[in-house]
Amino acid sequence: MKFVYDYEKNGELGKIQSVVLMSKSPRRRELLSFLNPILSSIDIDERAIEDRYMDLYKNDDFLIRAGKTCCEISKEKSSISNLEPNTLYISSDTMVIIDDKIYGKPKDLDQAKAMFMSYFSKSHHVITSVCLRSRSSIEVFFTVAEVRFTDYYNSLDEVIDNYINENNVMDKAGAYGIQDLDPRLVSYICGDVNTIIGLPVAELSKRIGDKI
Repeated sequence: MKFVYDYEKNGELGKIQSVVLMSKSPRRRELLSFLNPILSSIDIDERAIEDRYMDLYKNDDFLIRAGKTCCEISKEKSSISNLEPNTLYISSDTMVIIDDKIYGKPKDLDQAKAMFMSYFSKSHHVITSVCLRSRSSIEVFFTVAEVRFTDYYNSLDEVIDNYINENNVMDKAGAYGIQDLDPRLVSYICGDVNTIIGLPVAELSKRIGDKI
C-alpha cells in the first residue's frame, strides 16, 4: 500500500524564521507544537471546493480523486494575499473514505452514530493533505492510512454510545478521533497514525528539513 502522494511543488523553500498554522483544530496545534506556530485561519467553502474537484478528477480512482480534492482544500486554507517574508504557512485537511463515500464532520448525533456503525467488519481509509506555502514556494501532498474496526458484537453497544455521547464527535471528520477510541474497537491500523489524527508530522518534518 502506498502511503504518501505528491500533488504539487513549485519553487524552493528558503530559510524560515516563523511558522503559521492555518487551522482551528486543537489536534493539529498539538501535533505541530514542536514548531511553536503562530495560529491563524480563514473561512472557506470546503464543500464547494469538494464538489468542484471531485467532478474534475472523476476519472481517477476514488481514493486518489479524494486525495487530490483534499489537497485543493488545503491550498485554499492558506490562500492569503499578504504572505510574510521568511514565514512558512502550513494548512491541512482530513477526509474519511469508506465505500467510495467521503465522510466529513457529522451534522448531528444520529448521523455520527450511522457513520460510526458503518466502520465495523471492514476497512476504511483516512486521507490527510498538507500545503506548505511561503513567498517563494508551495508544496502540497497527501498521506493515506487504513483503519479496520473489529467485527461488531452486542457488548459493544455501551462502548459505542458512550463514545458518541461523551466525545466531541461533531468536530471530527468521520465522527471519531483515533486517539480517543476505546481499544476494543480497532483491529489494526496501516500507515501513520498521525494521518488519522490530522497531520502527518513525520512526512511534514522531512519535507521542511533544515529550513527552520
